[in-house]
Amino acid sequence: MTAPLRWGLLAAGSIAHAFGEALRTTPGATLAAVASRDSARAETFADKFRNDFPALKAYGGSAGYDTLIDDPDVDIVYVSTPHPDHARWTVRALEAGKHVLCEKPAGLNHADVMVMVDAAEQAQRFFMEAFMYRCHPKTLALKALIDDGAIGELRHLRASFGFNASVPPDHRLLNEALGGGSLLDVGCYPLSLARLLFAEEPESLTGSAQLGPTGVDRFASAQLAFSRGRTAQIASGIELTLDNRIEAYGSAGQLRVSNPWHGADSTGHWSITLTREGQQPERIEGTASNLYRIEAEEVGRCIAAGQLESERMLWQDSLNNAIALDRWRDAVGLTYRSETPAGHRGPIRGYLRPAPPAQALPRVPWAPLDRSLSKLVMGCDNQPNLSHASALWDHFVELGGNVFDTAWIYGGGSMESLFGHWHHTRALRDEIVLIGKGAHTPHCTPAAVERQLEQSLDRLQSDHIDVYFLHRDNPEVPVGEFMSVLNDLMAAGKLRALGASNWSLSRLEEANGWAKQRGLTPFVALSNNFSLAQMINPIWPGTVTANTHRFRDYLEREQLALFPWSAQARGFFTPRFDAVLSGDAQRTLSLAAMEPDLEEMRRCWFSDANVQRRQRAQQLAAARGTSAIAIALAFVAALPWPCFPLIGPRRLAETRSSAAALAIDLSAEERAWLDLESDQPPATLS
Repeated sequence: MTAPLRWGLLAAGSIAHAFGEALRTTPGATLAAVASRDSARAETFADKFRNDFPALKAYGGSAGYDTLIDDPDVDIVYVSTPHPDHARWTVRALEAGKHVLCEKPAGLNHADVMVMVDAAEQAQRFFMEAFMYRCHPKTLALKALIDDGAIGELRHLRASFGFNASVPPDHRLLNEALGGGSLLDVGCYPLSLARLLFAEEPESLTGSAQLGPTGVDRFASAQLAFSRGRTAQIASGIELTLDNRIEAYGSAGQLRVSNPWHGADSTGHWSITLTREGQQPERIEGTASNLYRIEAEEVGRCIAAGQLESERMLWQDSLNNAIALDRWRDAVGLTYRSETPAGHRGPIRGYLRPAPPAQALPRVPWAPLDRSLSKLVMGCDNQPNLSHASALWDHFVELGGNVFDTAWIYGGGSMESLFGHWHHTRALRDEIVLIGKGAHTPHCTPAAVERQLEQSLDRLQSDHIDVYFLHRDNPEVPVGEFMSVLNDLMAAGKLRALGASNWSLSRLEEANGWAKQRGLTPFVALSNNFSLAQMINPIWPGTVTANTHRFRDYLEREQLALFPWSAQARGFFTPRFDAVLSGDAQRTLSLAAMEPDLEEMRRCWFSDANVQRRQRAQQLAAARGTSAIAIALAFVAALPWPCFPLIGPRRLAETRSSAAALAIDLSAEERAWLDLESDQPPATLS
């Protein structure tokens, strides 16, 4: 006999009561503790369950949640707080070594869920989003019917979840500060079902909603487009009663499901109506126990088997559902104040903490600033929103990163504004190295430098930029005019070090020669492209590579610092390139607006030599027990001059993998073979 799984309920609302009731009859489970901000409420809750769970503890007050999480008699925490608090308490519980079942939606937005999943992976603890309907036999039967072709190809789906709640404006359903609205509360159900039944992510999502006086949606609808022209219509409501059913239309029949979200009826009976083309309707039916008990049993089974996630609701499923929910809210204009600069929350973990020394990003002394720079630079060019940016930037700092790359043109200035708000609220300006860029084509003139710099400083909430790059070159402007205005700005204390981005070697040498002859400060840094894969054609107009023999010789001789962009060749070394090249890559909702496509990959990176470099990186990665993209980044990081590669992660896992690449010490033999300078395979492969 194994010991029962000891549950702690974090919050004591109605959903926690329902889950607690289910635990009364769940084999292998016991209710160990409950916590509420209100001590009396926690005690009242516990009193209702102590006949079945005599040792049940009640924790209340401001420290109640923390006390429950730290209780050694609790194995798993059921988080049922309001939506905005899901991420904070889930991460707190995971880091305390607890397993977690978190109510839906897992987080307020994709950034929340990304941090939660990362915490579960790092803690090696079970985590699941509590979509109880996903565990129910009725849902499993519906999915099996569609996958087995009972109605042919699924071509259209209609699903809804809506009710008319008569609640006051401060109730959580209508309270903007508590993540209210139908879309998050119940819209997440039909959205997750559509993704489940089509077995892929939507290619596009449009929607509409009626926003009420409190600023949240009273009811909403969305139209989803999937591959091959297949579609779904979904709807939700908290002040609108809907039919709450599923209708699935296929090429050879139809499926109808009533009351899909609550499993069975009061007697435990459930059914699905199947109508095949030209035949009479038939019923597929069965019986099942309480759906929360089924969910608790699934969690217990997974934990007993040593699994970190359930096939019923995988981590990636929760992440993708969060992306789609974000798109739906974007479509209807619903942004919560806690997601805006005016009201944005601090770090989800509640604090910024350094990584253990063994995991921290290495830092390298750099004389022009008289300080050490993290070996990797976080690119701040293409973040979808402040929540996502903050999660990534917080994580980068926790890993030991301190260099951030911004530019006047990124997002029309929005990226600088996001970054300015982020570092200001974290009080990190003196801890970080801020890279800025200006004078991008067509405003690549000396006059534009000062004008754009003032705008950048205002957006960035800073009185200076540590390393300032001219974003492009304009060969029609004499180098002296650029160097003069940059030195004037340095003298005014607005710039600390100067760099050139996308400049040719001849112009760089000319500019530095001109400055040195006059006793002025030259460029001490370059930000051109450099990667193991050589850029065949410019990714964007006016971009320049430093990966030529003459440029390499110059950088090594002068020991000029290189801050290479697209140091990992924009996905060329990832498995995604294989999918794009074969035509199998699906077009889905993405986090960023500037994802590389097949045309760009072919135009910029596709050559026999680069394909051979990629194949060699894959071979070496297999021998080293790592990935090809990690090998590619390790190659750039090991260049024989100061080099600080820029990375542009969209997910925490990408930042972690980039950081891990710095621990790969490539030998001279391996580097030469990777770069096709030698045909002799390194000893590593023997």
